[in-house]
Formats: sequence, C-alpha cells, structure tokens
Amino acid sequence: MKAAVYYGPEDVRIEEIETPRIEDDEVLIRVRACGVCSTDVRAILRGHPMIKPPAVLGHEIAGDITNAGKNVTKHKVGDRVVVAPYVACGACYYCLQGQYTLCSRLFEEKPIPGGFAESVKVPPRIVERGTLEIPRDVSYERAVFTEPLACCLHGIEGCRVKAGDVVAIVGDGPIGLMHLQLARVMGADEVIVSGQSDHRLKVASKLGAAIAVNETVEDPVRRVIEETSGRGADVVIVAVGSLTAADQGLRLARRGGIVNLFGGFPTESELRLDPNLIHYSGLTITGSFGFSHVDFAMALRLIGRGKVNVGELITHRFSLDNIVTAVNTSAERKGLKVLLTI
Repeated sequence: MKAAVYYGPEDVRIEEIETPRIEDDEVLIRVRACGVCSTDVRAILRGHPMIKPPAVLGHEIAGDITNAGKNVTKHKVGDRVVVAPYVACGACYYCLQGQYTLCSRLFEEKPIPGGFAESVKVPPRIVERGTLEIPRDVSYERAVFTEPLACCLHGIEGCRVKAGDVVAIVGDGPIGLMHLQLARVMGADEVIVSGQSDHRLKVASKLGAAIAVNETVEDPVRRVIEETSGRGADVVIVAVGSLTAADQGLRLARRGGIVNLFGGFPTESELRLDPNLIHYSGLTITGSFGFSHVDFAMALRLIGRGKVNVGELITHRFSLDNIVTAVNTSAERKGLKVLLTI
C-alpha cells in the first residue's frame, strides 16, 4: 500500500509499504480522509522530540472498515468510522482520578502505521472505545474534525464557561474557531477572536464571533477592555503556541478570570510572569492536552448535530502524493484546515 514516510525534517517520501495484518481483536481501516495537524507540520518541517523517524504521521483519521478480527463484535466490515489516535487505559492512577489525558499508558496503543497511508490497523483498546461509526449524513471530511474538536472540548470544559460570559480567543486558526463555536454552545454571551488574517477573521464573524480583531492593525487587549467596561474577559483561551500570544492572553483576562494555555509551545520555551498578577488578581492559569474517549464521542455528536460547523473550516484538499504541498500550505496559513483525501 502507499504511505508518506517521514525520515526527518523536510524529508517525506511516498513509498510502497506492507499493508498491516490484523489480530483477532483488531480492525483494518481503509483511510478516506486525514487532517493535517500542526503537530504533523512541525515534525515534517522542523522535527519533533516525540516522533522518531522513520514514521508515518497523521492522526485525524476517517475511513471504512475493510477487515475485522474474529473477536470484534462492536464493528463490522463496511462501517464508516472515525478513529481516535489513542485511548486511556482506564486503570492507572490518573484514569482512576478521571484524568484520562494524563494516563500513564496513553500512547501504549495507536493506529499503525498512521493516517498518511492507505490503510491502518486499529489496536484492541481503540477498537473498543475509540472507533466510532460516522453518522450517515456526516462526510469523511467532516468526521476528520472529531479528534481536534475533542481536544478543544476537553480544554474549554475546564474553563467553566457559563451563560453570560465574555470569552476571548487568541488565535484565528481552526482550533481557535472551534473554541469559538464551543463557547457559544456552552452559553457565552460574547466571544471575541483575535488573529492576523482578515480571511480567517471573516470566517470567525460568520461563525458567531461578536468581534474579530486583526492584531496587526488594532490592539486586541485595548479592544477587549473597552468592550467589557474595563474588566477584561471572563475566560481567555490561547489557541496559539506562541509566547507573545500567551502574554496577550494574560492581559486579556479580568480579575478572577481563567486563562487556558491551549496551544503547545516550542521546546524550552520560558514564559516570564509577574506572580502578583496571579496573587492580587486571583487569576487562574491552566492548560489542557488531548481528550478522553467521552470527549471524542461528544465531539462527533456535536458535528453530527450541526452544533459545530466544521465544514466551513475546510479550505484545501490534497492527495497523498501531494503531502509536501499540503504541509507547506498549512504552515503558510494560506487558508484554514488542510485535508488529505486518500
């Protein structure tokens, strides 16, 4: 089968590799669509400390089950499914605390070889709790968003957004625009999005942002302060892995507010922070990573019911052969979400 094999920074090769053989508790999936994530972009262009080449990347996977082991009862050949890249073990200390994203064995099982290939085999734990049938009226392309939306859902749930809140989102990419929609679903009265792309900010307005601020021409901190009678936002989500964005997020929050550093930062990043900002303002600074199997199921449900419009975020589609162009398009922020159709 065909796969895009990552050998190191700026070295991805389209190769023929062996189709995985499944065991009795596994399924084989013919990949139909796979999203290009910022983690994939970072690894392919600059390398990633957690990814050791050679490897096949891609973890936002949707496709068809083409083979199922004899012990698999939950799924059958022909099912259209979306696949989680991991599922918590359910038995370690963190899982027993309900902190599934901190699971000690989180990455013990994963789809092999990865979504940038024609087929992947899914291990037992993910077959049981991380492989979900796609609703009939949801396309493979929309289903691909289940994983990133689940991450956003996990993050925003920890921010305790409630009716009447003003939520500020730093970042106008797909992650920021999914957070925007989730904040609205959770009852936020007003969502303010800041970014650097007029096109993306126009989409933000279409998806429900009360205010979309281009930070290259206007100070988003001043705008949020003005819009909140001098208070600042109740909840701030920093959806960009940038120290500048993190600093902006801290200045956007009101006294007693919550700031979620959602985006992953480059290795060895250091954020300078006045501790009195936390002490005297009663500020809560938190972070989030990943999702639980519950978040994953809820994300697909939100997509299926049209509560989160992910179709509006798709701007580019490429074949597997054109993966380098797809990665560069995503890195250059020429649109919003880039997909591989396989």
